[in-house]
Amino acid sequence: MNRVQRVVKKIESTLRECDYDALLAFGPDNFAYLSQTPLPFAEHYPDRHAPILLPRGGAPTVIAPVDWAEAVAIQAWRGDLRVYDEDAADAVVPALVRAIEHAGLAGSCIAVDTQRVSRHLMQALSDALASVRWVGADGLLEQLRIIKTDGEIACIETACKEADRAMVYALMHLEGTVDTVGYTVAEFSERIRVHVNENGGSGVGLLATMLAGDARLYYAPQRGQFHDGALFRMDVSSHHTGYWCNLGRMGVTGEPSREQSAAYTLNRRLKQRALELLRPGVSCSDVYAHVVAEAQRMDAPLCSEVGIGHGVGASHHEPPYLTASCATELAPGMVIALDIYTRGPADALIHDKDVYAITEDGQRLLSWYRDWDRPYAVTGFRATH
Repeated sequence: MNRVQRVVKKIESTLRECDYDALLAFGPDNFAYLSQTPLPFAEHYPDRHAPILLPRGGAPTVIAPVDWAEAVAIQAWRGDLRVYDEDAADAVVPALVRAIEHAGLAGSCIAVDTQRVSRHLMQALSDALASVRWVGADGLLEQLRIIKTDGEIACIETACKEADRAMVYALMHLEGTVDTVGYTVAEFSERIRVHVNENGGSGVGLLATMLAGDARLYYAPQRGQFHDGALFRMDVSSHHTGYWCNLGRMGVTGEPSREQSAAYTLNRRLKQRALELLRPGVSCSDVYAHVVAEAQRMDAPLCSEVGIGHGVGASHHEPPYLTASCATELAPGMVIALDIYTRGPADALIHDKDVYAITEDGQRLLSWYRDWDRPYAVTGFRATH
C-alpha cells in the first residue's frame, strides 16, 4: 500500500466512526490532505475556491475552477471532478449544491472546516441548502493530520532536503560574486526559489532573506545588497507533493566574526537543550518552559514571543505549537519544526531551524542535507560555480 492509499484508508476509517454524513473542506491545506492532490499556489488565492466533499461511505467529489481541475486530474484524482465558471458570482455555490444533492446529502449533517471558509460563503451555502445541518470539522481535521504516516514523513523529509539544497546552491552562486558588485537580497532569494524547484520541490511558500538591519526583524521586504562581513538569515518553506518543510539558516559574507560565531554557538546550545525534551509524552508547553528556563540559566537572549516551534505537514505551520499555552503531548508520528530565536550582534535574530519527526524513543532529524554547526561562510571558495 503506497502513501496515498494509506492516508485515504485513514481518512475513510475516521469518517466511518463520525456522527455526520459527509466532510466538506475549503482550506488549501485541508484540500491537499484529503485529496492528496495539492493545488498550485492555492494559499495565495484566498478568494478562489476548490472544495472537496467526502460523503461517509461514498465517492469523494472535487469542485474546482478549470485550471485547478486540470491540475487535480493529472494527479490521478480518484473521485468525481466537477468544474465551475469563475466568471459568475459565487459560482462555486450552485456547483457545490448540485454535488451535495447528487450525493443524496440533502437533509443530512455535513461537517465543514469553519476556520477556512468565509462567513459570506457559508451563509450562501446555508441559504441554498436549508435542510442541511452544518457542524464544525476543525477538530477532526487536526486529529487526522497531526499524526503522520511513514509515507507522509518521507515526503516531508524529501521537502527538507530540497529546501536545504536550494539554500546551499544559492549560496554557491553568491560565492562567485564576493570580488564584484554582488547580489541583491531579492536576487539571492529568487535563486533559492529556483533551486527548490530544480531539486524537485512542487511549491514554495515563505521565502525571505534578512540582511544587516533587517536581520533584527522576523520579516521585511527583500531589499539591500550583500556586503563584506554581513550576517544574514535565510527562511524558506516549500513542499514535496503537498507536504511541507519549514527551514531557517544563517550565513555571513566572509569568515564570521568572534561575536557572530559566539552568538550562533549559544543559539545551538539552547537548541540542544530543547531536544532533551522533544520526545513522546512531553507536552509542548513543557518543552517551551524548559527552553525558557535554560535560556535564563545560560543568560541567552531568547526571543520567544512567537513560540519556539510548530508542526508541519499539509501546511508549513500547523499544530502542535511549542508555546506556553499548547498542552498537546508529543507523540510518535508528529513532525515538528524547532525554531529557537536568540539575539546576536547588532540585535540580529539568530536561529537554526530544523524539522524533526517524533519517534518512539525521541526524535529523528529530517533536514539532514548538511551540518549547519556554524553559519555558512561565503568566502569565494566556489567562485567557479
